[in-house]
Amino acid sequence: RAAAPAPAAAPGRPAVGDSVRLRQPKSGLLGVGDVGVVVEDAGGDCVPLKVGFNDAYDYYNYDDVVVCDPPVELPPDSDRATADGTARFLKTNLGHLDNINKLGSTGLSVAPVGFGCHRLENVQDQRTAMELAVAVGCNFLDLAPNYTDGVAETVAGEVLQSLISHKKARRDEMVIATKVGNVLGHQMAHAKGVRNMVKINDNLSHCISPEWIEQELTRSLERLKLTCIDCLLLHCPEYESKAGVEMEEVYSRMGEAFKHLEKEVAKGRIAMYGVSAAFMPLRPTDPQHLELSKVLEQLPESHNFRVLQFPLNFAEPDILWVAHLRRHPDGTAVDKDAVLTAPTFFELARKHGLATLANRPLDGIYKESHGVLRFSSLDCDVRSFSELQLDNCDVLEEKITTMCRLSEEPHNAGAGASGQLAAKTVKVLSSLQDIDCVLLGMRRPEYVLGTLPLLYRSPPVDAAASLTTVRAIHNTIAMWFATAIHEADHGTSKAWRLPIEQKYQEPPAEAIGA
Repeated sequence: RAAAPAPAAAPGRPAVGDSVRLRQPKSGLLGVGDVGVVVEDAGGDCVPLKVGFNDAYDYYNYDDVVVCDPPVELPPDSDRATADGTARFLKTNLGHLDNINKLGSTGLSVAPVGFGCHRLENVQDQRTAMELAVAVGCNFLDLAPNYTDGVAETVAGEVLQSLISHKKARRDEMVIATKVGNVLGHQMAHAKGVRNMVKINDNLSHCISPEWIEQELTRSLERLKLTCIDCLLLHCPEYESKAGVEMEEVYSRMGEAFKHLEKEVAKGRIAMYGVSAAFMPLRPTDPQHLELSKVLEQLPESHNFRVLQFPLNFAEPDILWVAHLRRHPDGTAVDKDAVLTAPTFFELARKHGLATLANRPLDGIYKESHGVLRFSSLDCDVRSFSELQLDNCDVLEEKITTMCRLSEEPHNAGAGASGQLAAKTVKVLSSLQDIDCVLLGMRRPEYVLGTLPLLYRSPPVDAAASLTTVRAIHNTIAMWFATAIHEADHGTSKAWRLPIEQKYQEPPAEAIGA
């Protein structure tokens, strides 16, 4: 007797013979990135799809899987991220292809949000968070030797190797960035006698001399268990001016560092390099910053300088729209005549094909406010460090939701204030036209699950609406804190915050521009 024909597939529903992959991580035969074949459709509501993979079978609901291209034989893995590898990973794992960004002119593709490892520790919960982030489509890891005193690099290296060995990711799909410059903790043991090692304070030194770069890179490669790091960033070179080093000397040292980094590219130990720094005064008491044009002047004629990293959040958005010039501690331009003609930071970055990475999206510094402004609705220990109270966060979230229409299709992020300020904040920042990737600390699984679904599973917010929202939220913050920053205490002061006697004092008028 002839077998009954398979029921016709509904529009958009996988049919017998289709190649399918998981819509999102799920226990069972298929892992993230695996491609199976539908061999039977029983119809009905009880796990009707029989899916084959590697001579085994498992059953899935229609909405567990999505139709995809059949698997192709992949080339051998690389020792670094590649254009084909990163694009393949994101097309397979991201829920919405409009969220795939190009990393400047590197040819690499990145998810709109990267995994920031600043507080990553050797705890299983945090390892799980990194694994989960990669599983849902994150392919950028941001590290530094001083992050948790080297532990972050060690943990990231072990997690990455585990993902590769279990075929949940490939090296050519992941972009790994680390840094060199800040010296503290266990790094101090290697610092004695190193040329141009600058003491910032009792707990922090700084160095970007070729000798230090070479040995720090060696230690980072060992901790990460890699032979090549995709991008090595000079970490806050402007810090050296805090110890009295003149900025012209800082730029000169950067030029010397760039020459050495070209040698590291030639050796194959890094693929490219860049700078992680402040390009605007953070606040009057922390005015040290770099001018991108001066940085570019230090580069050799042919170079592999490709990446810029900098702070960006609702409290510190001026870099998006002001002319990029050297500035006084209060943020005003030194050359006021050039304000109307000078390019913005991002116009200059685009002109030179440089990738843009935004850090500290949830932790803002507003002028001389006593503490940080934490853009998160989470009522946890982190809140004790924030100038923003939960009712402030609700006001900001309601405004973001309304202006970016995040409660509507296709975002469906909840109306008004739904406790998702962090996710909505990063959604707005990552949708800005000039940002390639926002680096977000996600050291707990609940942080990953609370942010990445909105960021990866729906398209970006309209870029113009995102910029308008950033301006509006910044104006709200400015209104709230315009008078409070001049008070000794406005009701939320904590002992660790900046003492009032150390706050910025306006210089005499005749001193401005001196």
